[in-house]
Amino acid sequence: MDISNTQEFDIDMNGLLDREEFAEFIRKLTAESLCAISLKLIITLVAAPALALATKRATEGVPGVGKVVHKVPNAIYAAAITMAAVLIQRSAEGVE
Repeated sequence: MDISNTQEFDIDMNGLLDREEFAEFIRKLTAESLCAISLKLIITLVAAPALALATKRATEGVPGVGKVVHKVPNAIYAAAITMAAVLIQRSAEGVE
C-alpha cells in the first residue's frame, strides 16, 4: 500500500482527511502491516526453533559433526538458528 497516496481515502475530495477518512486509512494500513508482521513473527518464534531442534537431532548421528552438535545446549543451538532466520529475513527485505 502506498501511504503517500491518501487520495483514495479522501471521500469528500476536499484534499484533507477528516476523522472518519483518517480512521479508515489507519485501519487499512495496520491490517496490511499486521499480516506481514504476523507471518514473520510466526516463522521467527515458532518455526525456526522447531527446525533448529529437528536439525540438531538429525546431525547428532553424523560422524565428526555429531559430537560437536551434541555438546551444544538446545537453547543456544535454537537461538543461533533463530538469529540466522532473522538475518535471512532482513536480507530478503533489502532485496524487495
